[in-house]
Amino acid sequence: METLRLRQDVSLIFIVTEELKTQLLEELNAAGEEIQRQIDQFDFRARHALAELQRADLTRAMAARQQIDAEKRRLDAVKHELVDRRKEIDALELGSEYPRGTIEGQAEVALGDNLFEKLAGIQLVVKDGLVTEIRHLPVRPEDILIPEPKVLRPGE
Repeated sequence: METLRLRQDVSLIFIVTEELKTQLLEELNAAGEEIQRQIDQFDFRARHALAELQRADLTRAMAARQQIDAEKRRLDAVKHELVDRRKEIDALELGSEYPRGTIEGQAEVALGDNLFEKLAGIQLVVKDGLVTEIRHLPVRPEDILIPEPKVLRPGE
């Protein structure tokens, strides 16, 4: 029988435990330390670059200053986002579900299979690293996005 393997996103759902909260907070702390390191390095390099530019070309120095300020705002926004995520993690209730992203899975499709059942959403529920449940979510035909066919013309 002819079969085909299709790629499929699988959602990861974690059950909130003390261990998970600790792990998430450690990840955030590491990310916070990394962003602070980047901010410090950026400030150091920007000060020296600006000093050089001001001596050479004041107009370019002013333009560079605007770019530097924009980058500082971006890095500060990342830092504030980490603070907000820390608050979210602190507020998580033990036993609740926490979506943690997706991984790629495969669905095997054979002639005569119901495509919509085969491509139904799948969730892996994980508690302290162990898969505790595999959920098959129903998918209706209108949930499947079928790409528009592209007509190729000579010379394209």
